[in-house]
Amino acid sequence: MVMMMAPGGTPEMARAVLDEGADAVYVGVVGWSRRGAQDELNDDEIRHTIDYAATKGKEVRVVVNTLPSSTEIPMFLEHIQRYASWGARGFMISDIGAIKLAREILPADVEIHTSVGCGITNYEDVKFLGDAGADYVVLPYRLTVEEIRQITSENDVGIEVFLFKTPSGGKICPGKCMMSSYFSFRRWLDANGKDHFHGSASRGGDCLRVCQTDWKFNIGQVEFDEPMTIKENPALWLEELPEYLEAGVGCLKVPGRDRSPELVRSITRVYRQAVDQILGSDNPNLAQYAQELETLRSRWRTERSKRDNRLLTEAEKESRRAMAATL
Repeated sequence: MVMMMAPGGTPEMARAVLDEGADAVYVGVVGWSRRGAQDELNDDEIRHTIDYAATKGKEVRVVVNTLPSSTEIPMFLEHIQRYASWGARGFMISDIGAIKLAREILPADVEIHTSVGCGITNYEDVKFLGDAGADYVVLPYRLTVEEIRQITSENDVGIEVFLFKTPSGGKICPGKCMMSSYFSFRRWLDANGKDHFHGSASRGGDCLRVCQTDWKFNIGQVEFDEPMTIKENPALWLEELPEYLEAGVGCLKVPGRDRSPELVRSITRVYRQAVDQILGSDNPNLAQYAQELETLRSRWRTERSKRDNRLLTEAEKESRRAMAATL
């Protein structure tokens, strides 16, 4: 059994991906997931999404993958118990202690997914997280098929992969970067006493994507003329999917909580068709999806560029604001 999860950055997007055949939709909680509030859902929206998914025989997985402080742990536990009582069938969590506590209080049939922020790189990491209570461990985008086979041979934990990758491959582990916090750091308490941070995705704010721009470096009096681009952006992929499934991957994660509902709907539809063909045929013809996937990649790049430009502009404004405040 292979589960395909797709994002619900808005209620509209959540309904769309369920309509297009996703087995589950993952939704972030305002202030508790690694996105800005515009890509998260409030409690009423989460409950309506759970109810809608139930009418279609589908599931909701709730993203609570920030790093809660000690004072926030009781609120974290209260949240996940409430969503589970409404019918949420799983949670995505980064914090190791939170994973352990969640496993202790949640029903056995409610599954825990690790978030990519856990930053695993090998089968011992997977075993550790499984022992802590995780049912699924998401791999960094992306490991090779051989590495996945080794991981699945050494563990009985479910393996989850993103359906996008960096152009050069490699073990990219989002979630550990604190770079945005150097450009902006503001915090405030909401009515429930929950800390909110601007400039720290790990604490419930929005990553400002400052690594996406070109950087110039000075060493002593020497300035390098050529800018250094820090990060390669991931792209949607499909070609190796039969091998990934054969290697033991049990959960496929469509990206895009911060993209448009129209784009994510289209991506979900293509992957649903492709996965069904792979599972139903010994010799699937994935070439038929090549042109449409390339079109989706182009749309993805366009939307990503608009998002990154917005966040970089915000980072520049915050940096100037902080500098002015020190004068």
